[in-house]
Amino acid sequence: MEALSPQGGPTVRPQGQARAALMHLAALAISILIGVVASGWSGLSALDAHLHDFITRSLPAAKPSAQDVVLIDIDEPSLAQIGPWPWPRTVLADMANRLREGGARVQGWDLFLPETAPGDAALNKVIAAKADIVLGQVLIVDPQIQTPPQIGRPRPTEGLPDLCASGINVLGHFGVADSLPAAQAGHLSATPDGDGALRRLPAVLCQGSARYPQLTLKLAETLYPQAQWQLSPGNPILGPVHWLSRGPMRFALDAEARVVIPYSRPHQQWTAISALKLLDGTLDARRIQGKVVVVGATALGLVDTASTPYHPNAPGVSIHAEVLSAAMGERWTVVPPAGWPYTSLLTLFLGLIFLVSQRKLPRRSMLLCAGLTLLLAPLLLAVLARSLGPLGHMLPMAAPTLALSSLAALLTALHMDTQRRRTHQLTHHLESFLPSHLAREIANQDPSGESLGRSDTGVILAVRASGLQRWSAGVGSLKALALVHAITSLAETHARRHGGTLEHVQGDTLLLSWPTNHSDSTSPAAQPEPGKLSPHDAVQAAVQAARSLLAELGDVLSINETETAPLGLCIAIDHGDFLLAVAGSRTSRRSLMLGRAIDTVLAMLPLCEELASPILLGQRAAQAAARMTVHPMGQFLLPETRNPQIIYRVEP
Repeated sequence: MEALSPQGGPTVRPQGQARAALMHLAALAISILIGVVASGWSGLSALDAHLHDFITRSLPAAKPSAQDVVLIDIDEPSLAQIGPWPWPRTVLADMANRLREGGARVQGWDLFLPETAPGDAALNKVIAAKADIVLGQVLIVDPQIQTPPQIGRPRPTEGLPDLCASGINVLGHFGVADSLPAAQAGHLSATPDGDGALRRLPAVLCQGSARYPQLTLKLAETLYPQAQWQLSPGNPILGPVHWLSRGPMRFALDAEARVVIPYSRPHQQWTAISALKLLDGTLDARRIQGKVVVVGATALGLVDTASTPYHPNAPGVSIHAEVLSAAMGERWTVVPPAGWPYTSLLTLFLGLIFLVSQRKLPRRSMLLCAGLTLLLAPLLLAVLARSLGPLGHMLPMAAPTLALSSLAALLTALHMDTQRRRTHQLTHHLESFLPSHLAREIANQDPSGESLGRSDTGVILAVRASGLQRWSAGVGSLKALALVHAITSLAETHARRHGGTLEHVQGDTLLLSWPTNHSDSTSPAAQPEPGKLSPHDAVQAAVQAARSLLAELGDVLSINETETAPLGLCIAIDHGDFLLAVAGSRTSRRSLMLGRAIDTVLAMLPLCEELASPILLGQRAAQAAARMTVHPMGQFLLPETRNPQIIYRVEP
């Protein structure tokens, strides 16, 4: 409950501080729960994927290194000179032999040879001469293919860890022709995301007891035949889930045993050599000596493309180059095993900072800047995590941002609720409370001890709870305060609902206003003033507010009244000029309402019981709303008036 300091400013009691702290911590807990739930939403995961694609394009491309992979490109000029695909197996044997003679460490062929063809004997002889060539094979995993082909023979690999890409079933295959018995193969199967972008590759596909490694894993096995596969756990919060190692080469795997493709540069920035140069003998052998070579096609007619962050139709050969280069240089992009631990910790950390900043930053503008900075923090952290260090962590952004936004919304709602409670709590200093618009004027003018105010014209509605003083004497002060608070709150609610404002509270009497146009509403040339009603509409709105307030507040009064202290409600409405002012020093101000309309409605209130009518309408208000159905109760000479005026009864 709010109290006032000796200097007149609001202070919060210790109980209020504890309650506010608990409410803030509860809001933080709710926002963390929202972040945890949101971490499992596929829509937010897809949004994160697109944001990381944008980050990938925005980061500087990786510079070439001594361990870079070299691409042998079956491009358009090669097809034009040598002939259309598929090339004769003798040509492929010649390519493989020239690469070996040039000093290539290992050859990965991003193409598959499922059917027997002339020249297989020559190609098989080259393959059998040295275990440095890995062919490709395609395992069909797309369930939308109604009749999966089964051509050639898939070549499994022994000695792999018990590691299978989850959620993928092998339905068919384009294996290796039986006429190439010496060939070893790695799978080329791609598993694009729902939007068609290729971001992950299954490390090992399983069919029964058979294990089929991805082409790059098979190349690692070929590079280090004496080593063994080692599967070790990764970082439980930031990822990867597992590290799969072969000698010095390491592959980062996610929770589904897939390799997150560590895109680092566009295709055109990889070292690529046209297959035509290799075959015509013009290639400088130093360019491939000691290199890992991947043979693939970029010719558009061969349709070996995939959607990447850099290009919607990037050649598949560059994807293998990305994975191989990362495995040799340990430059990986990894994802957390689950998004909720990181989201929870980040929301907790940033949320506590924001809660502390609420108390430390006095200015609203500074607090707003701090809030916006915290909302951008997940994005900034994600960019830093991708750009710093050898591991680029793909941290969640959407879920933490949603959680922090929820925290900001909850804190805003709590602040508004606290402000509403403080505004509506009436204490013995109630007279010092000011209307909101007038308080803004005072703040702008920074008054000292002088009186401030404004004159206006409008409809005034006076509300008085009759019998309240006698009833309050027979009950506890807290119960009396609660009823006064209820009367004030309901009056303000109904006034605001119908376009009015609670302007002044004095004891058991409340004054509400509906400002109107100063000009004559019947004049054709009258121009409406912004934010104000015509006198007729203002009277109609005030009467509607009076009726709804009487209906709701009447029940409250009837429940609380006693036989010795009955409670009633009197409402008087009139139209005219009034003055809304503040008088007093900086530490002791009082709001005032003066004017003819104020005197009239206050004088009409005692007539409610005499005329047995809870809602009375003054003569000027009745004239302003001539089309309203009212009942004249006679002429009355009100106090402080010279001429009698007609008082009207309004049906509740």
